[in-house]
Amino acid sequence: MTPTRHSWGWLVAAASGIGIISGSITIVDKIALLKDPAAGSFCDISSTVGCTPVLLASQSSVLGPPNALLGVIMFAILATAGLVDGTGGRLTRGMTTGLLGLTVFFAAFLTWYMVQVAFVIGSLCPFCTVCAAGCLATLVGVNRMAAANGLPVARSLVRGNLDVLVAVGWAIIIAAILFSGIWL
Repeated sequence: MTPTRHSWGWLVAAASGIGIISGSITIVDKIALLKDPAAGSFCDISSTVGCTPVLLASQSSVLGPPNALLGVIMFAILATAGLVDGTGGRLTRGMTTGLLGLTVFFAAFLTWYMVQVAFVIGSLCPFCTVCAAGCLATLVGVNRMAAANGLPVARSLVRGNLDVLVAVGWAIIIAAILFSGIWL
């Protein structure tokens, strides 16, 4: 079964919903850690998998507010656009161009953050990883929405499913960064 034009909006909405939930859990956890850093996070599994070192690191609030808060805002914007598209609404070409740029920026920012997690912080936050995966899924969906709106760059990436290959390759690179930085 071939996905319809509006299926991509539903993908963006679903991936964004997962990102909102994961980011919200991270925000609540960060607030608790700021109140009592010694308490630790509920998601601390081992010395290499846990949220406490990540959430208390300066990199987790690099732009001022917690990165998770910025992620929740970003995912809320994307979820709204995905719901509009998924329910048959039409986003303007300019809107999808802006969403695509925002999603690419967000994916690049998450990549930088994962490098920091791997090589500076040295602990993997499961919820941050879920957000990264959600971001890459939204990247494909937003690109498909932009292609349907006639954006030439997006259309060229859809041919041969190059956008999916880019997102999968990006995920493999992030996984390799995390593995080599934390476990090697």
